[in-house]
Amino acid sequence: MGTPLKNPPVYLTLAQVRFNPILKLADFLPSIQESFRQAGYPDFDRQHIISIQLTAQEGQPPAPTPVQQERFLLGNVEKTHTFILDGQSLTLQSTNYGQFETFSACFLDGLNIVNDAVKLAFTERVGLRYLDRVMPQAGETIEQYLVDQVQGLNSRLGGRPLYSFTEAMNEIGNIKLLSRVAIQEGPLAFPPDIQPGNMRISERFTSYVGTSAILDNDGFVEGREAFSTKAVAEHLDAIHKVIGSAFKTTATPYAFAAWDK
Repeated sequence: MGTPLKNPPVYLTLAQVRFNPILKLADFLPSIQESFRQAGYPDFDRQHIISIQLTAQEGQPPAPTPVQQERFLLGNVEKTHTFILDGQSLTLQSTNYGQFETFSACFLDGLNIVNDAVKLAFTERVGLRYLDRVMPQAGETIEQYLVDQVQGLNSRLGGRPLYSFTEAMNEIGNIKLLSRVAIQEGPLAFPPDIQPGNMRISERFTSYVGTSAILDNDGFVEGREAFSTKAVAEHLDAIHKVIGSAFKTTATPYAFAAWDK
């Protein structure tokens, strides 16, 4: 994305790889946890979550079936970086992004820890996701920060705007990009599929009051490939470039000037 902004609006970044199922993941957990602990992620938690799967039966509509899943959280002391490991994926959530190169290297280090323990065979999905909060300051408006295409119909409908949401899905080469923009008043929000838990989020995002916009750019590559850290790194780099272009397309020159002060 070029030279890093001095005050970027990103408040949560995620990288994820989905890989071949590891049904005996718990057997490898002591070794994995020890390696993460020595790498600077001593915080640990075990969670059981319920997900819904749709089971199709011939001649009948798909039926929702609750499925219990176990996952493991490995985080740093500062609560700014948390790895989420389950039997088919590794995710890194960060509330202190910094620069892409550092974030990507951090995720790949974690992926190597898992691979060293379980010997991964293949990957099926590589993803990168950014959540930004656009927060106009006193005397400013959200319209100064966002291009017209993502502002919705609020300005044309009259009355007091309460909520606006736009969504676009594009395919750029082998990368699919889902871009969402939500504009509303209220506290900092997270998409329903993201659970930050007790991660520490910068006060400038949590204390803001007023109308703001959440930019949610989710890029991913799908398809089975033999496991390769190098290939994952290349996918992340390519997705990062696509998301960077989307980010620049969504925000105005005024916004970038404000974020670089």
